[in-house]
Amino acid sequence: MSPRRERRRTALGVTLTLTLATVVAAAATPGPQSDASDEPQAIDLAAALRLAGINDIDLALVREAENLAKAADDAATLRFFPWLSAGAGYLKETGAAQAFGGKVSAVNQELYARSLAVNVPLDLGDALFEKLAARQLRSAAAYATEARRNDALLAAASGYFDLVNAAAAEDIAREALRISEDYEQQLERGYRAGLINRSELLRVTVQRQRGEVVLRQAQASLRRASAALATQLRLDPTISLEPAERLVAPLTLVPVDVSVKVLVKDALASRPELKASAATVTAAERERIATKYGPLIPSLTAQALYGQLRGGTDGNLSDYMSAHDYSIGLNWRFGPGGLFDFSRTEAADSQLRREQLADAKLHDVISQEVVDAYEVARAALDQMGLARRSVESAQESLKLSEQRREFGVYAVLEVIQAQQDLTQARTDYAQALTQYAKAQYGLARATARIGQ
Repeated sequence: MSPRRERRRTALGVTLTLTLATVVAAAATPGPQSDASDEPQAIDLAAALRLAGINDIDLALVREAENLAKAADDAATLRFFPWLSAGAGYLKETGAAQAFGGKVSAVNQELYARSLAVNVPLDLGDALFEKLAARQLRSAAAYATEARRNDALLAAASGYFDLVNAAAAEDIAREALRISEDYEQQLERGYRAGLINRSELLRVTVQRQRGEVVLRQAQASLRRASAALATQLRLDPTISLEPAERLVAPLTLVPVDVSVKVLVKDALASRPELKASAATVTAAERERIATKYGPLIPSLTAQALYGQLRGGTDGNLSDYMSAHDYSIGLNWRFGPGGLFDFSRTEAADSQLRREQLADAKLHDVISQEVVDAYEVARAALDQMGLARRSVESAQESLKLSEQRREFGVYAVLEVIQAQQDLTQARTDYAQALTQYAKAQYGLARATARIGQ
């Protein structure tokens, strides 16, 4: 056996370590690398969760949506501020021109102008309610980012647990093959000594060959799990990730002895999806109020202008003279987009009802998610206990079969069956641990505790 395989061989647990910086450096490398090392790169759960919060594309998209909502909120605030305008002009007239009174004469005159104006065109109704709605939409976008982050953490944790389970399956398959090889060697010595017949030796040989097939399948599954996790974390999928643990450790993020009603209540109060939905409903309410009462608030138009003029005829220009203009006005809009535009009110009412119905549906969906995740976690906990006892029973069965072999009262098929039972029991136990860990993270996400 090669040194590398000997280093990794174990029944249930060999741990490797790698600093998080190595994994993050791999994430920063764009695209697949042709010179990627064949040596496996270890990764732990903490690193996987951290990378999920850094590299997830869907999370990045939601963050950009949050940036857009923030920009819209800032733009709504700027509508309350005046804006400045500055300008300069030049006018020259030559040739014939008709003066006041109808007389036509030759003219040669010039005019220079420069000005600075402060303008306040403010639609008070729309500006006020648009700001209130934009503030709510910004909050909704922030909660949506939090919700997507929780989804990314759940996906990364599930991918990591699948990788650990694949590693455990490889270790179990390798241990089963080792047992079969040892047993085959013992029977081969017995066959050469004339103590057993060839058919019994062939049975063990078939068992050993089947173990080689299972081991190769487990190795392929481990490689696929590695590529899947690397792709999910946006690492180079050609590198081989190896979990820092070879068996999922039992963990409890949410106690399953708590009443499911309490968990549902907590989820309805804490899930960021519901907070985002509530903010969206509030924004729709603000927009409905804007269509109903906004047109009653007049629009304000104000301007303060400071200018200077200089001009004259035949090239004789005067000095600059100052000019000051001030204006202010209020106006109401009637018809489309203003008073008596009932279509806008009807559309806003419909949009509000739509958001309220979506919010009610989301409450039902999240309540069901919590109940489903709770039952899955409870079932996984029970299965984990049963699988552990099955391993203990299978180990005892194999031990007794080997003892019977020492006294010469055993059957080859009996030992083979005991070995198969132990391998299956170990596999079931590893899968049960994985399912329980994934169920715990699913329940933590359902109850908004995954990021805590």
